[in-house]
Amino acid sequence: MNAPRLPVPLKVMRFKGDRDYLHGTDILSSALHALSDGRPLDIINDIDIVFHALARTGLTLCEDAPPGCEPKIQLSCSIEGVRRKFLLVEDGRPITERHLYSEDQIVAVSIIDASSLMATSSASVPFTNIERWIAMIKALHHSIYPDARGKWLFARAKLATYMDVWPNQAEHRVDVQSDFGGKLTRSALTVDGCNIGDIFFVLT
Repeated sequence: MNAPRLPVPLKVMRFKGDRDYLHGTDILSSALHALSDGRPLDIINDIDIVFHALARTGLTLCEDAPPGCEPKIQLSCSIEGVRRKFLLVEDGRPITERHLYSEDQIVAVSIIDASSLMATSSASVPFTNIERWIAMIKALHHSIYPDARGKWLFARAKLATYMDVWPNQAEHRVDVQSDFGGKLTRSALTVDGCNIGDIFFVLT
């Protein structure tokens, strides 16, 4: 197994829209690309990423956190069949770039059905898969829990595999399957009927 030499600062981290923290979708994609080290992402599977706190500066991928440094994110995965555990820690690099992120474009081509706790989309969109899924789940939560006080945040993803883009017209579906006291939810994710994994949201 050829793994990248750690620690590795994640590249080109930007704020999305008017946020003042790094978005989980960018962190997941950037971390997996760093671990694949230029190879196809399908060498990585059984992904489990947990967001413990928001990150507002650059992040470095490592196996051991520096003394006195609390990891913001924990990532476990198998790389070419070998199970590995990693941490993402803030490294103090200022975030100087920002880009537009219109979640409404994703929601506009999705079917949000609060009564069945489900959202689906087969349209082609100029976003990564994880951006699509998170926007769909967020919109579904706003529909299911219209009176919730606080903000729904992407807290964890457990994915069998990941690609940035699936073939056009693939059906992406998310179903809210578990609700833990209205504060934490688990949504099942499928693409063309194949189980991809679970995504957790927390109300903060």
